Amino acid sequence: MTHSIIVILLIELGLWGMWQAANADIGPVFLLYLLPSLLAMVMVPILAYRAYALYGAFYVLEREGIRLRWGLRIEEIPMDVVEWVHPADDLEPAVPLPFFRLPGSVLGVRKLPGEGEVEFIASTSRELLIIATPGQAYAVSPGDRASFLEVYQQLAELGSITPLLARSVHPTFLVNRVWSTPAARALILTGFLLGVILLALVLFSIPSRAQFHLGFLPSGEPGDLVPAVRLMLLPVLSWFFYLTDFFLGLFFFRDEKSHYLAYLVWFTGALTPLLFLVGLFFILRSG
Repeated sequence: MTHSIIVILLIELGLWGMWQAANADIGPVFLLYLLPSLLAMVMVPILAYRAYALYGAFYVLEREGIRLRWGLRIEEIPMDVVEWVHPADDLEPAVPLPFFRLPGSVLGVRKLPGEGEVEFIASTSRELLIIATPGQAYAVSPGDRASFLEVYQQLAELGSITPLLARSVHPTFLVNRVWSTPAARALILTGFLLGVILLALVLFSIPSRAQFHLGFLPSGEPGDLVPAVRLMLLPVLSWFFYLTDFFLGLFFFRDEKSHYLAYLVWFTGALTPLLFLVGLFFILRSG
C-alpha cells in the first residue's frame, strides 16, 4: 500500500511538473519544473517493482530446505547447509539495517559482524529472523516469527532425506537473458539511440532560436510562438515512455508465453522517440 501511494504521488508530481514546465517562461524556473518529472522517471519503476515483489513474496520451510522468494529474487537453501536460525534482536552486536527502506520493503546487503554479509529479503525491520549459511546470511520477516522458528527446529531435528539443490537467482539474471537475445537487444538499443539523438538535436536546436511555433491552428497555420527551451519537453517525454516500456518489457519477458508482449512493448519504446523526432522536424521546419 505504501509503495502504491508513493508511486501515484510521484506520477502526479511528475505530470504537474511537466504541465508547469510547458507553461513556464524561459530560464531556471523551467528547468526546476522538470526536476519532478525526472525524479518520477527514476523512482516510479523502482517502487513499482518493489510493490510487485512484495505482492508475490513468500518463505517456505520444508524438510529438504528453505525457499525464499521476493519478486525476481529467488534463494533455495538446502537444509543441511543452514547453520542456524535466530531472531535478529538476539544477536550482538545488532544487525545493521539497509539505509533505504520503506514499510513493506526492507531490501539490501549489509555486513554482519563475524558472519560475513547479510542480505535483507524482508517486509519490515521488526521481528527479523537471520538464516545463516557458510559465508552468507539472510534476514527475513515471517508473519509469525515464533511459529517459523518452531517449525524450523522440528524439521532440522528430523533431518533431510533429499536436500534441495542450492539455487540463487538475482534480478540481474533476467537482464542478462534479455541482453543475450538479439531481437530484444536490437529493439532496446534502437530506442535508446533514438532517444539520445532526439536529446542531442533538441540541445543543438535551442541556442539557434529564441522561439518556435507550437502546434497548428485549425486553418493549418503554425500555432503560437513559445520559448525554444520548451523543446526539452520532447526528450523528457520520450525518455519517460522509453523507461516505462523497458521495465514493462522485462516484466513480460519473465514468462516465455508472453515474450511477444515484451517485443511489442520494446518496439513501442523504439517507435516513440522516432515519432518525437518526426514531430521535432516539423516544429523546426515551421519555425
